[in-house]
Amino acid sequence: MSPALTYRPVYLGLYGALVLAIACNAFLDIQYGSFTVEVLLWAVLLAYTLRVGWKQRGQVTDLGRSRQKAVLILGAILSIAFFIPVWGLPRGGLYLLVMLQASMNCVTTTRRNLYMGLLVSIVMVIFAASHFRADWTMLFYLVPYIVTVVFTLVAEQISRRTEDLDRDGRESGNASGQGAAIAAATATILLVGGVLYAVTPQVTWSSLYWKYGQAGNVGLIGKMPGGGQAGESGQGGSGNEAGGMDIPGSGDQPGEAASARLDRWPSAGEMRAAARRPGMPRWQASAIDALADLVERANALLTPIRLGLDEAWDEFKKWLEENRKTLALSLIGALLLALLVASWRLLREARPGLWLRSRMDYLRLGLLGYHAPGNAGARQYYKALERLLDLHGADRTTTTNTREYLAQICRQFTDLRRESVELTLSFERARYGNNALRPDEISRMRALYRHIFLRVQ
Repeated sequence: MSPALTYRPVYLGLYGALVLAIACNAFLDIQYGSFTVEVLLWAVLLAYTLRVGWKQRGQVTDLGRSRQKAVLILGAILSIAFFIPVWGLPRGGLYLLVMLQASMNCVTTTRRNLYMGLLVSIVMVIFAASHFRADWTMLFYLVPYIVTVVFTLVAEQISRRTEDLDRDGRESGNASGQGAAIAAATATILLVGGVLYAVTPQVTWSSLYWKYGQAGNVGLIGKMPGGGQAGESGQGGSGNEAGGMDIPGSGDQPGEAASARLDRWPSAGEMRAAARRPGMPRWQASAIDALADLVERANALLTPIRLGLDEAWDEFKKWLEENRKTLALSLIGALLLALLVASWRLLREARPGLWLRSRMDYLRLGLLGYHAPGNAGARQYYKALERLLDLHGADRTTTTNTREYLAQICRQFTDLRRESVELTLSFERARYGNNALRPDEISRMRALYRHIFLRVQ
């Protein structure tokens, strides 16, 4: 069963996400002057239904079910009498989806209902952003929508953690502390996401085009595909959703028109032209004009710097062209030097001289049995053992005696403990004893050395 939902900021976040999603869709018909009234009516309806859901405190009651049925009936009547006749499909169907979500708000008492509401808002935003009337001015609603969704999800997680602490009998902090945690987590997520988006290569807007569909126009500057101004509907009223679409053979393809204008940020003049569009809210027009002034000041400040950088880049390219041969030779020399250094480090690590000598020891002492007689032969076999194990990481220092070296061998080569002990004792008798080793003892050292050599390879 999905956990109950009682935290007020979560309901406020869901409300903000749904209202901003509605604003994105109402913005498509902004030229008709009904944007503010339309958003206000939807905001009142969503506020009422979400208040009904919040008042139930995580448990669906008969009041919530009755309000849900009433909103469903109202949605059916509005869809048949208004939405579909005015907007047609699919816009009319989208508003029917909003009415269904409004009815679901009346029984939104669990986290599952919250996630479903956010999903519906995402569907509405995707529909609006992919519509042929959408342009860059819709970002005034898309960006706050993203912030609101992140805030809602973070608030839900904070509320879940708070409930866990309360259930365990631990202090969960006050409301101001929870609010600070929500704000900090939201800001961190948005900052990290923005940085990752900025450093990640993105598909250009002009690539988002399919010959059987329409290009996404959020970010479109200037004229819309098909010749109309951004935000204008083309032929027909708001009830004709196909009024602004391109007619095959009537002009440039949407992808071609988009590719010529979607690769840059709008200029100050284009921003002011967008601010003067019919139906643009006064606050948004003022914000766009302020943004245009900021762009002009930034251009005036950055133009000399950009010109200086362009000049320096041209000089650098000219220098590269004049010194192309020298640079190529220098690069080849640097590569050869790097190869030499790498080869030297590899040979130093591989120790080919020691490797070759250990093989010669095995050939002369192990296979051919060509060694000095008596104690001198015992010392030859022990030195051959040292060189062999040194090649495999058991390096003996000048201050290490035979017993310390034997302990080192036993730690590193545990499966050669018996052979190492026997060969070391034979060497100690030859090195420190008064009698010479017998031929059979030298033969035994030879057999031990051959066994150790074959085991470590």
